[in-house]
Amino acid sequence: MIHYTPLSELDIFPNEEKKESVMFHQSKNCHVKCRDTEGGRKQIVQVLSTDPAHYMDPSLQPGQWLDS
Repeated sequence: MIHYTPLSELDIFPNEEKKESVMFHQSKNCHVKCRDTEGGRKQIVQVLSTDPAHYMDPSLQPGQWLDS
């Protein structure tokens, strides 16, 4: 089951051991919170939008990689 919430992933599942580089990025006129990986790629963690269409876009789903 998927539960959509405005809370951050870290608010629900706190992880003190691993310090990740989190950044905000704009893709397709939608702001997303991304995890910056070692290879310089960005993986979507959270969609930050008030437009319901952004949440239905498969390329903006959490876990997807952003095009460089």
